[in-house]
Amino acid sequence: MDGERGKGPRQVRAGDTLGRYEIGDELGEGGMATVFRARDRELRRDVAVKVLFPHLARRSDVVRRFQREARAAASLEHANILRIYDVGGAEGDDPPYIVMELIRGRTLLQEIEARGAMLAEVAACIGAVLCDALAAAHAAGVIHRDVKPANILIAPGGRLLLADFGVARLETEDSLVTRTGALLGTPAYMSPEQAIGDIATAKSDLYSLGSTIYQLATGALPYGGSPAKVLSLIAAGQLVPPARRRQACGADLSRLVVAAMATEPGDRPASAAAMAAELRGFVTAGGLGDAGEELAAYFEDPDGFLRARQPIVVSALVAAARAAIAGDKPPRAMALADRASALAPDDPAVAAVVRSVTEGGHAMRRKRRLVIGGLAVVLAGGATAGGLAIARSLSAPERRSGTLANIDPLATIAPASERDAAAPPDLGPGLAAAPQVSAPGDARPASLPGPGAGLDARGTLVRPGPAPQAPSAAGRRHDPRPPADAAPELASLTPPPIDARLAPEPDVPRDAGGHVIVHNDLWCNVWIDGVDRGSRRNELLDVAAGHHVVRCVNPAGEWTQEVDVAPGATRALNGTLLGELTIRLAIDATIDGKPHPRGAVVRIKPGSWEVVAGGKTKFLTFRGNCTLRDAPELDCYL
Repeated sequence: MDGERGKGPRQVRAGDTLGRYEIGDELGEGGMATVFRARDRELRRDVAVKVLFPHLARRSDVVRRFQREARAAASLEHANILRIYDVGGAEGDDPPYIVMELIRGRTLLQEIEARGAMLAEVAACIGAVLCDALAAAHAAGVIHRDVKPANILIAPGGRLLLADFGVARLETEDSLVTRTGALLGTPAYMSPEQAIGDIATAKSDLYSLGSTIYQLATGALPYGGSPAKVLSLIAAGQLVPPARRRQACGADLSRLVVAAMATEPGDRPASAAAMAAELRGFVTAGGLGDAGEELAAYFEDPDGFLRARQPIVVSALVAAARAAIAGDKPPRAMALADRASALAPDDPAVAAVVRSVTEGGHAMRRKRRLVIGGLAVVLAGGATAGGLAIARSLSAPERRSGTLANIDPLATIAPASERDAAAPPDLGPGLAAAPQVSAPGDARPASLPGPGAGLDARGTLVRPGPAPQAPSAAGRRHDPRPPADAAPELASLTPPPIDARLAPEPDVPRDAGGHVIVHNDLWCNVWIDGVDRGSRRNELLDVAAGHHVVRCVNPAGEWTQEVDVAPGATRALNGTLLGELTIRLAIDATIDGKPHPRGAVVRIKPGSWEVVAGGKTKFLTFRGNCTLRDAPELDCYL
């Protein structure tokens, strides 16, 4: 058969020898190879040896790509890239193999499976460190092509290592991958250009890293479904922003992730170094320090880290929200208060800043409505004192035209710093920017707005829809979508009655709704009255007053509770998903450092645990009651 080697390679097992390496127990396997613990007899050190599967070792094209992986990765020297020591095999009956640094730890995917979504600042620290690794790889002309949590190792001391350049390609060579498998990689993290079969670039790695941060911050993949469905969604760019999946993620990190996952490569960060700088800026704004040091502390004791650091993050959010209020930036203040309330719903300082944001928002909307109404009076021939004052600010041509073509009514009340802004700030998903204002001379629709009209997030003048119900204190968000009856231009020049135009906006009780907090021992997708509210754990959720059915769903299990919420009240729901599992031992084994004899019955929580038995060490993921055996391989069998 064309492309196949003449002689089949042998199957490698524990106890065999490959070159100078004595093969030990199996550590795991991926899509192309099996990884063994081994002993380097010459240098007298333990290593990891990746051995290509026999059926793939018969294909010369795959062997070339496998060896290219070794050449690409071996050329990279970085503290956060797994080191490659040697390459061999592909001669006689020895299969091709790569010798790597042996890491006694776990993958980032196992961490996510065990703990769920992370604090956004921790996710950003991970992203920044991995950006450093990618920057080194890209500088050497190497594209990883398969950045994902399963390819990121957590070494002792909390050091992250980017591993498995198994589908990497060198930018300077014609890629064999384009002929034999353009879709090498993992669909859930694949960039749009990879999804349609184009050659991956450094910007493709940034997209995949953005997908990884998305999963870290939300506990969920950006896209779900079959591989074909995932690829179609990626190609179409139908991304649900992280902040809509998980409120505690916040608008700022959500904005960075959405930018990294832009459909067009040119819309992504300029480089891995530029993306690292933005992520570090987010970490610093949250009150945390060096990314590497923070990760070392986090992975040593995640719960202790959160107890110590999360209050610092909340304090930074509160301070930033107060500064935004003082700077007359209600949307920004609302975004910050929204995240703070998700992280610390019972914090008095958070509650105070939420009240300030709410009251400030009412005042600003009332002031804007009065100004717009006064302008309408002038243009309709009214003679109120406020209307005359505004009329004097119009130039003669503008007064003669009777239009808003050359003036923005909000320019009379907005700070100069906002008037000079070139574009509305991107505050992240679900959060519309404050109406952008300009000095006279900017082009505007040549028509008169009705009462309450304003500019949408793109600067388009729109009519208001029906008055919305006031959101709860913890979850006030601007919906960036215009009302259903909105139009870019409003044709009618007939103003409403003066009373309607100048009447102050009625005060809506801030606590017209209420809140629920889902306390759980594991993240879960929270459904309230049949509506998916995203991946949550111990977070405040806004609801309407009344009766609600709350459902918590996780692969480990689910629970459902009913609750009645009074206006302004907060109700806590307590649930548990991590019931202990029963593990029966058919062999002597040590689980999580504790030895147990054959025949013992061990009770453990679901998750990934280190298991040592018969000289073999593996990280096993326990999801149900099972029996631990070492044949046909070390695993727990249902």
